[in-house]
Amino acid sequence: LGGRLAARWGRVRTMRLAYAVAVPAVAGVVLTPGPVAYAFIAASSIALYAPFSLHVTLGQDFLPTRVGTASGVTLGLAVSVGGLTSPLVGAVAEAASLRVALACLIAFPVLAWLLARTLKEPAALEPA
Repeated sequence: LGGRLAARWGRVRTMRLAYAVAVPAVAGVVLTPGPVAYAFIAASSIALYAPFSLHVTLGQDFLPTRVGTASGVTLGLAVSVGGLTSPLVGAVAEAASLRVALACLIAFPVLAWLLARTLKEPAALEPA
């Protein structure tokens, strides 16, 4: 989905849109009771997964002479940060509640959206 939208609107714009959609979707997971929460779970899953491949290709375009390094850092950093923060989220859930722990996660798509606003679409590389 991210690739198809990026082909139509550009990668940076698609990434911004995905994170803008992710903010209310993640908030809906936390704040909506009952079966309606499943719709927000689906929306947040799509909105957070769509820009994943775009991050990799943008990193490669921002570092065109170090494509492998850009891919490794992009994917490695994402997995590492997730692995490091999940025990913290669990600790907050144990200390307060699951709802409080999940509410803390709303800040991450907001931060991602704000950071994505600073990016510019990289210039297309000329064919060899």
